[in-house]
Amino acid sequence: MSRFILVPMMLAATLAVTVAGCNRFPDLSIQVTANLQPDATDCGVADDQETVLAAGVIDRAAPAVFWSYVITPRVESYIVSNALEFQGEQGNMQITAFEITIVLPDGTLADLGEGVPNPYKVQTSAVIPANQTPGSASARATFAVAIPDTFYPAVLSIPETTGFDSFAIDIQAQGTTTGGFSQTSPAFRWPINFCDGCLGVECEAPSDAGCFPGQDIWQYCTAIVPPAAFAP
Repeated sequence: MSRFILVPMMLAATLAVTVAGCNRFPDLSIQVTANLQPDATDCGVADDQETVLAAGVIDRAAPAVFWSYVITPRVESYIVSNALEFQGEQGNMQITAFEITIVLPDGTLADLGEGVPNPYKVQTSAVIPANQTPGSASARATFAVAIPDTFYPAVLSIPETTGFDSFAIDIQAQGTTTGGFSQTSPAFRWPINFCDGCLGVECEAPSDAGCFPGQDIWQYCTAIVPPAAFAP
C-alpha cells in the first residue's frame, strides 16, 4: 500500500497537457472510483482507504488566499501484467492529467466567460502497477488542483449568472502505459455545493490549520467573530 501525503497549500494548476500514443485497451482500462477524504492529521490519502467524501463544498465567503479547489481521486487500473522473463512490464499506467468539465445541474456546460476554457486539463502524476490476476484492480491515490485560482472568480459567480447554487465537475483520468498506449477513463461526476460562510463566517484571522481551507469539510477561520447581537 502506498500513501500520498499532501502539502496543505493552494497551488496553481498548469493547463494544456498532451498525452501521446494510441488507444489499444478497452475503454474501461482505468477508472476514477472515489474522491478520498484526506486525513486531518497529516493530510494524507491512502490507496485502499475506506473514508471518502460524498460531495464537495465551496464557501464563497472564504478569503481569496484559499481560492483553488483540490481533489484527491482514487484511480484504478484493470490492465493485466504481460511481463515475461525476457520482457519488462508494459502494463504499468502513469496517470499524467485529469480532464475537468464543469457541468451545471441541468446537464449543460458552464459558460465561464471569455478566456476561461471548459473543459480543460490539469496535471497530476501517479503510477498504477499492472495487475497480476485477470479481473482484479490496482489503485493509486492521486492529487490535483481541479479548479485553479485563475478560474475561481468565474466559478464563484455561477449562482448569479445561472441561478444554480451547485454544479459538478466531470473528472477523466488520462495516462500512458509503459508500453506506450494512452488511455482516458470514463467521467467521474463530482457534485459541489456553494455556501456563504458555512466554513468560516467572519474571521479574526485566516486559519493555517486544516488541509484545504474553504472547501468541503475544512474551515478557514482561526477564530470566528460572533455577530454584534451576540457579542458580550
